[in-house]
Amino acid sequence: MPGIDSSSSARLDYSLPSRLEEIAALANAVEVFLAADPQLAFQTNLCLEELLTNTIVHGLHGEPGHVIRVSLKRVERGLEVTLTDDAPPFDPFCEAAPPDLDADLVDRPIGGLGVHFVRTIMDEYSASHDGSGNRVVLRKLYGGEAHQSQKQESGNEE
Repeated sequence: MPGIDSSSSARLDYSLPSRLEEIAALANAVEVFLAADPQLAFQTNLCLEELLTNTIVHGLHGEPGHVIRVSLKRVERGLEVTLTDDAPPFDPFCEAAPPDLDADLVDRPIGGLGVHFVRTIMDEYSASHDGSGNRVVLRKLYGGEAHQSQKQESGNEE
């Protein structure tokens, strides 16, 4: 069942059923949680929509019955967003091909822009798989402190 655990104003935990139409309810919860910063809410929702759509459509192949956990947490220097799912292992930051932004619109293949948006908007991002599911962590720092200079690539350095 979709839902919010908002026991702390510094954290939002959300259980998202694996259906595309459920993303709108999460977006509303994010807007409420980040009401003091509408731009951050917009940026966060854009990244979540892209990653969740990819997970539901490509990772889970549209199969109902899965739950994707989404957590937003205010941290000392910004916002941390964590997504966990039980889809097959996939690291969007290493495996998704970068889009050809110089190609004519009609010549561009479909796909790749969502991960590009995430990389551009978020200051840090990583992905890992622990044997039971994928974990994606995004960080947006207040003032964009790490933007462009300290982008963190995928967490698969082990």
